[in-house]
Amino acid sequence: MATLASLPAELMYEHLRAGEWPGAVELYEHELAREEKQDPAVRLLYAIALIRVGRASSGVNALTDEMLALPNARADLRRYAIPHLIDTKMFDRAAVILGKILAVDPDSVEDLRLSGSLLGRQRRYDEALESVRRLLELRPDDVVGHTSYLQILIQSGNLAEAGDHARSLGELATKSPKLTNMAMLALVRSGQGDAATDLAAKIGDDQVSDDAVAGAIVRTLFESGKISDAVERGERLLDQGFDDPVLRSSLGQAYMQSKINDRYEKAAEHLERGIRAKPNDGLMNYALGEALLRLRHYSDAVGPLAKAVELQPKVAQARALYARALKQSGRYVEAAREFRALLKLQPASPRWHRYAAGALAQAGRRQEAADLFESFVEQRSANLPDSFEQGLNRLWEEVELVDIPKGRLDWAWSLRNSDQAVDRTEWERAAKWGNLADHYLLDWLECRGDQVEEPMMRLADLGEAERVLGSIDQSRGMILASAHVGPMYAGPLALELLGLRARWLASTPSVARTSYARSLISTSDQDDMQVAKAFMASVREGYAVVIAIDGAINLGAPRIRFEGQEITYSSFAARSAHRLGVPSVFCAPRWEGDRIGFVIERLPDPLEDEDADSHADRWRDAYLDSLRRFLGGAPENLRLSGGIWRHIR
Repeated sequence: MATLASLPAELMYEHLRAGEWPGAVELYEHELAREEKQDPAVRLLYAIALIRVGRASSGVNALTDEMLALPNARADLRRYAIPHLIDTKMFDRAAVILGKILAVDPDSVEDLRLSGSLLGRQRRYDEALESVRRLLELRPDDVVGHTSYLQILIQSGNLAEAGDHARSLGELATKSPKLTNMAMLALVRSGQGDAATDLAAKIGDDQVSDDAVAGAIVRTLFESGKISDAVERGERLLDQGFDDPVLRSSLGQAYMQSKINDRYEKAAEHLERGIRAKPNDGLMNYALGEALLRLRHYSDAVGPLAKAVELQPKVAQARALYARALKQSGRYVEAAREFRALLKLQPASPRWHRYAAGALAQAGRRQEAADLFESFVEQRSANLPDSFEQGLNRLWEEVELVDIPKGRLDWAWSLRNSDQAVDRTEWERAAKWGNLADHYLLDWLECRGDQVEEPMMRLADLGEAERVLGSIDQSRGMILASAHVGPMYAGPLALELLGLRARWLASTPSVARTSYARSLISTSDQDDMQVAKAFMASVREGYAVVIAIDGAINLGAPRIRFEGQEITYSSFAARSAHRLGVPSVFCAPRWEGDRIGFVIERLPDPLEDEDADSHADRWRDAYLDSLRRFLGGAPENLRLSGGIWRHIR
């Protein structure tokens, strides 16, 4: 501090230097004469002392242009007042002081830099950007300034500007780990993934300077969709000794999206390591819980998912996985509680009612489960039209509201038969209509059981299906292998007209009070073993049992490669056919113009002395052939949700 002109000022300064803030206040208020108190240097030190004793508003308001013009004013405020205000999170007060300083000296680079940071913390983004832009005018190569500028642009939602600014940095972007990190983030968030990965590639492994940059590189590759590159680079950087929660998180998530056989084991390993360093990271806890669920480590998944819900109570997907983990761990009452909470978070989603009712039933609270599901049926029934035809015709008006992941549409488009000369836009509209139509069929079956004959009028001539079924000995029961395709909920109607004694595996809880529910084997209120036993018993009793081979609520359900994608597939039906010695067929309803037909195709019976594995392989290939032919047909028969579509985004 510069030498002060007056003895009172020197005495005040001695108190400040010793940290005796109350003493400075006492000296000013009770020992100095009135004329001594008028000294601008004394008043400045008094204002600082007021700030330090907890009278920040009074101290900040006391600062005048005359005091701030003193040669020592800025240095004393930066040393004694502003750091204290920042440490005590009084960012607004600190910003006011900086504003006063900048009014006196608008070109103070350090004050512009700090002002931008403080204003950004208060979400006063326009003012913050003004400060940082002025800083960059004065210092175009100021690395900290560019870092702050990008951060504020991202925080304020100006992603396009952030991305453009990051691109404009050129080689400057690699001059600082923090700037590199922020530039890559800005490019990814602004949708410029290629530019982000180019920047990551410019930083060779030998140029990575610290853990944060290593983490930023892997995060950039992962968020830009370069999954294999993220895995390879992440493992290489770890081998070089770099480690960081962001690196572990991004690497773990990249493994989960990869096609590597042990991807979930690898993901869990990295996410666990990341959580040790950053235990309150909601995303990592969520991702670890999902990985453990897919590994069928249900009890282990409960802990991280409970933490994810605690940290992000309004994130529905985290709570949904937590509820599933509780359910799979046999903690049904707790699972029902979480599914009920999901009803409040996402009241329009139909699946939580099913899961909540199923969990309540498993917990032995069947009356409560039945009442819950009945209220769900009543809500939906109130929204249905008076006639089935009226609602079906209206679906075309709702097509534009259907949200189907682009990856599903692209994949389905690639599977269509080559003789389909159709406009892509119209094809997608028809596909979305088919999705709506099937869910509408379910609503009608569950909510309008007294009018079930109305959709039956849409059924086409089922003569071909009758011919195929008539050639099969059904006396010992039969397995009907289906998939999440076509108007699948028309299946029960068609089988009833065909005169089959049939049962269905479905997620509708067994407590449902509908005639349709009586023919179901519920998967929502029984565990896997109970479902398997009910399936086998029904076949032995001579029923034709329908099972969607591609359907599983369990996240750990096995997958196989099919037409360049991974789909859920269970060999349970094939092995049951071999074990029980019963016939099996591929079956699926489909739209044939404005009527609903039914595809029935024989699947292989076991050969004499053929082992279960060999038969299961032949059966799988035949099933997939039938499924592939079905998917090549009319777009309204794709359905595009559940089953084979679940993992395609």
